[in-house]
Amino acid sequence: MFCIAHGGGTRCQADGCSKLARSGTIFCVAHGGGKRCQADGYSKSAIGSTMSCIAHGGGKRCKADGCSKSAIGSTLFCVFHGEGTRCQADGCSTSARGGTLYYCVHSGGKRCQVDG
Repeated sequence: MFCIAHGGGTRCQADGCSKLARSGTIFCVAHGGGKRCQADGYSKSAIGSTMSCIAHGGGKRCKADGCSKSAIGSTLFCVFHGEGTRCQADGCSTSARGGTLYYCVHSGGKRCQVDG
């Protein structure tokens, strides 16, 4: 027997996929396995112990009074309430985008990789 990291466990049955199958299904999350959001007509993955995706209230919520946005990563707050990297442009306090130190309008975010 092997541990999951070394090939043990049930693997996704989608062609060419070797990820772990989720929640008693034969597919990984990307191929439809695991719990799904219970909102009508919605098929995104449910988060944590909830039966909802992030958009429908699943997962951790911001702890700021009156805020119902999603908490970011392992923090207790959403991006708006102080967590995450802030734009480094003078006078801007918006969240930085795409792994950069700037907001989109200040040249932050991911850039196209095609020359020209």
